Amino acid sequence: MAVLSNQQVQKVWADGVADKAVLYALRKVTTLDTADLSGEFLIVKQAAFLGATVSGVAAGVIAGTVVTVPAGMTNDAAWLLAWGCSA
Repeated sequence: MAVLSNQQVQKVWADGVADKAVLYALRKVTTLDTADLSGEFLIVKQAAFLGATVSGVAAGVIAGTVVTVPAGMTNDAAWLLAWGCSA
């Protein structure tokens, strides 16, 4: 479990004004790692992860603007689609 660095979390797309959706590319993430998305959001309402080596999409655990990687990922690449109130 670790806080993901800026090198591990790269914004690749964003859309919205009051509400916002952002797609992130994640590198070398493991279950229970966290990403602080406060640079883009006042609060995150939804977070979906799609890992490179796991099946399906899983919801992340959200605490304000911090999103936690769900079970099943170990040193994985993943996509994170987050939606919430824009900063």
